[in-house]
Amino acid sequence: MAAAMSGEHEPEPQVASVLITGGGSGIGAALAVELASRGCDVLISGRRPESLDEVARSSPRISVCVGDVTDDAHRATLATALAGRPGPRAIFHAAGYFQTGLLDDLPLEQWRRSFEVNVEARWLLSRACAGSLDGGRVLFIGSDAGRSPRAGAAAYSIAQAGSETLRRALQAEWADRPVAVGAFKPGLVDTDMVRGFMSIPAAEFPARAAYEEYVSNGQVASPRDIARFGAWLLLDVPVHRFESTEWDVRDVDHHAEWSDRPLYPDAPPSES
Repeated sequence: MAAAMSGEHEPEPQVASVLITGGGSGIGAALAVELASRGCDVLISGRRPESLDEVARSSPRISVCVGDVTDDAHRATLATALAGRPGPRAIFHAAGYFQTGLLDDLPLEQWRRSFEVNVEARWLLSRACAGSLDGGRVLFIGSDAGRSPRAGAAAYSIAQAGSETLRRALQAEWADRPVAVGAFKPGLVDTDMVRGFMSIPAAEFPARAAYEEYVSNGQVASPRDIARFGAWLLLDVPVHRFESTEWDVRDVDHHAEWSDRPLYPDAPPSES
């Protein structure tokens, strides 16, 4: 990273232990590996034990807790486990649920599942862990979808708008607590979730064409690069800047602070 390459004195890490939901694949898994490489104690949660164990094998600093983040008992287990780890502590809400389907036809259980994972679980887990987060951080993963609903993915867009409002509400209600709450947008990332919805026929998922344009332009980031950005936010960025900035990984103004390579190496050069 830029600070390390410059030879300058690096600040003390902002957090020592991090709970990552959705830690078995994609951005969550990549961030777990990145944080562990930087000396953090990492706890990953998810529903697939094989995937979680594979991530944990990459470092003795990564431990596993299998379960569904929408389950009350699992959230209680996570809160207890995080409280027993060194502070300051942080939560990264990577678990997400992306369902396709037009609102006219979307089954009610699919609608509810979207809110249970993308909004309700983030609220309840943050609340359950609040007592052990003094001096720590909560980081939400956001999406352009919250402001730009697309046909065939509107339920996800609505849930993402709810997640963003939740993040802002926690910032307002926890303003007098020593807990920093922030969020960032990763853009399109090469993950199982993205590959899954990109394989759905356009007739069932009209929004696919918009995502295909990003792919054709090489604007798909790797989970590793997003993880480097997330680790920088959790470990290096001062509290006020962490909370007050509308973070977007595609904003080139901060790239030199956390990366030494282009975010989209396969994208054609932009015209000056």
